[in-house]
Parts: sequence; structure tokens; C-alpha cells
Amino acid sequence: MSIARSDIHPAISLLATITYATSVHEARRNEARTQELIFELQLGETISKLDADNLRVLFRGALEKRLWEISSE
Repeated sequence: MSIARSDIHPAISLLATITYATSVHEARRNEARTQELIFELQLGETISKLDADNLRVLFRGALEKRLWEISSE
């Protein structure tokens, strides 16, 4: 699956990389990238604090689900 298309928002690409992570290390590395992205979006005033918090919840849910799936394999 190619997730590096230029017409896809970076948040969607990161969500996909978490969803399809093959290891705990890869999933955690992408979690750090999500925090960087959210910080950049807030810094540039692209999103509000509420939107940033909602993104954190979304990414955290995806990460927890994927970590559970990896540990169950």
C-alpha cells in the first residue's frame, strides 16, 4: 500500500502507517511523528487546541488498537 501520495493530508498518511505497522517499534515511532505533526499544525495556527486534542485521541485509539493486534499475533 502506497501512503506517500501528495494529495493526502499528512495526518491521514500517519494514521495509515500506524494502522499497518508491522512491529511495536514502528507503531511507536509513528506515534512520535503524530505528536510532531500536531505540534506543527498548532504552531502554525492551522488547527485549534480542541482539534489538536481530538487528533491526539484519534491517533491514540489507532495506536492502542494496533499494539493490541500486534501483541495478539
